[in-house]
Amino acid sequence: MPVAIVLNPFSQPDLWLTSLRELLPDEDIYLWPDHPERDEVELLIAWRMKRDDLNSFENLRAILSMGAGAEQWQKPGTPDVAIIRLSDPAMSDEMAAYALHWVLHFQRGFDKPAGAGDLPRWFEKTATVATDYPVGILGFGDIGSRVGRAFVDLGYPVNAWSRRGTDDSAVRSYRGDAELSSFLAASRAVVNVLPNTPATTGLMDATRFSQFAADSVFINIGRGTIVADEADLIHALDDGPLSAVVLDVTNPEPPDAGSPLLAHPRVRITRHIAGTTQAATAAPLIAANINRIRRGEAPFPLVDRASGY
Repeated sequence: MPVAIVLNPFSQPDLWLTSLRELLPDEDIYLWPDHPERDEVELLIAWRMKRDDLNSFENLRAILSMGAGAEQWQKPGTPDVAIIRLSDPAMSDEMAAYALHWVLHFQRGFDKPAGAGDLPRWFEKTATVATDYPVGILGFGDIGSRVGRAFVDLGYPVNAWSRRGTDDSAVRSYRGDAELSSFLAASRAVVNVLPNTPATTGLMDATRFSQFAADSVFINIGRGTIVADEADLIHALDDGPLSAVVLDVTNPEPPDAGSPLLAHPRVRITRHIAGTTQAATAAPLIAANINRIRRGEAPFPLVDRASGY
């Protein structure tokens, strides 16, 4: 009878194996590529895996993803089994801090360090106050709502866009394609946290970038695939309305060596570090879902294949 668990982390394999074995002492957990007989593998914990290897586990029951995204588990050839996303509040906190850092950077003028020409105006206060700097959160699920709450707590007006809208009274809700242009125009900084799905791929094209507010900032911590073409993004920087862009994700990732994004003076790129999966906080969540499976309960959050997330 298949009872084994295979673990394939993207980093710190020994730490992950030790953590999960301590949390699940009655489970047989194997670190990939070590494994028992393939027909004994019931659960897989991984960030990604080759399709041939996935399909060799003939009794695989579920995949427990080691990341918040799920697109890697919905490509052709993936076994038709339950896929459980990782929803880690600690990762959401990291992403909220990242977004706060960059919005503050531009809202308070930290991108314009003082020089000799500023001496006559040294004590003039020119930064826009938080209450006059609306922040738009593009995607208002678990991560987006955490990011939004961080800004609300500091007095920023927050606009929230999602397919279905939100009833969160602390933010201004925008819903669906019909209200996306209004959302973009109403936000001085737009923080994207949308996942990669068929509905979000290419969502930010030349038309959408033209709908941003003048001198606004685009911060992408979701997926690089939301940008239809990097040329559209460069055009929106060079000819308006964007004043700056921060990209923690790109398409492709990393960007091509010749990408103009790498050399543009108003583009900041980080290496997909806005939020990271840490064993200390993620392993207990994964273990809790395995315990639910063993008790015959439903693990969560389950990926909805119809919506792609």
